[in-house]
Amino acid sequence: MATAHKIRELIAQTTTGTARPRVPREVRDEVCRYAGRRRKEGAAWAVIARETGLDVGKLQRWNARARPAASVPVLRPVEVVQEPASSKDLALIAPGGVRVEGLGVREAAQLLRLLA
Repeated sequence: MATAHKIRELIAQTTTGTARPRVPREVRDEVCRYAGRRRKEGAAWAVIARETGLDVGKLQRWNARARPAASVPVLRPVEVVQEPASSKDLALIAPGGVRVEGLGVREAAQLLRLLA
């Protein structure tokens, strides 16, 4: 488990001598793990940025890229079942206050079509 001090050392060791340093993937992954742990503890991005010596925008970008699969919606199988014939628990209320109760889905749909 890396500390903020260790993160700073890793970045310093891997980015020396360049005007626009490129941080290796392994170091970015370690930064993301550290940032994720700190965020779960309730730390703000600005605090984590000060701790690691990186800017907030870079931290947020690295974290967003590190977990793209988690943000993709997952499709789940569903089973479509037919409405039971005895299901009569819908009620329609007209704008004028007229209330029709005890309808099934088909009956409610038919009534709505007739009233349209």
